[in-house]
Amino acid sequence: MLRVVGVVALAGGVCLAQMGPPVCAVPAGKQVASLRPQVGPRPTVEAAVATAETAAADPTMVVAAEPMENFGVARYRLEDYADCVGTGGCYWADLDAQTKRAEAELKRLIAAEKNGKKLALVLDIDETSLTNYCEMKREDYGFISVPFNEWAVSTQADMAIPGTLRLFNEARAAGLEVFFITGRPGEQKAATARNLEAAGYLGWKGLALREGAEKTMATVAYKSEERKKIVDAGYRIVMSVGDQWSDLNGDPRAEISVKLPNPFYYLP
Repeated sequence: MLRVVGVVALAGGVCLAQMGPPVCAVPAGKQVASLRPQVGPRPTVEAAVATAETAAADPTMVVAAEPMENFGVARYRLEDYADCVGTGGCYWADLDAQTKRAEAELKRLIAAEKNGKKLALVLDIDETSLTNYCEMKREDYGFISVPFNEWAVSTQADMAIPGTLRLFNEARAAGLEVFFITGRPGEQKAATARNLEAAGYLGWKGLALREGAEKTMATVAYKSEERKKIVDAGYRIVMSVGDQWSDLNGDPRAEISVKLPNPFYYLP
């Protein structure tokens, strides 16, 4: 019900500030809401840290040198951040704060431009325009390629990131054309277009996915090449928004590049 209300509000031009995670149903055809084995209650991050500290102080315990944080505890921190619980902050609040900064920059850029210019906004998709939070949570933030790609083309994946949708609508209202450039494979194009539109992204100009030899290109090279096509078509890219540095780096680049937070994965 919460998700339906959000979609209706967005479609009506009213964007509700999302300061917590979306509600996730068990995906169609899936048996469980999480792939994490159920072996008792999950400890808090504080409890896991306290266990290690207590052991380290015990003279009868021989403790190994561990220069890196335990990966399981790191995933507890990640889950808490994504779910906005505990003391580690809130991903959704940080994400919305950054998209508000992008909105302010976009307004400034539009005000400074002269009439007659062909202006463009470039957006990445995953964790920029659409969120995969529900599937990432189900996979315990481990990225399992087969179920993740099944999710990406499912109708459940039409979940907009509210701040980016606001930015999109503001750009379109100001006459900018919007281009999506994603690292998804070309086979997912129809499903991606469907989910973008179902999420409220209506009236975009272009949608680029990796085709042919692009599938093995470095991300920076691929996305730079796609931005060059937009520039060659006569547009000035005033802003580019992505959750990875590889979404934004390389030439030509936007006049302003906006990096959204993404603690979940890294794409070079």
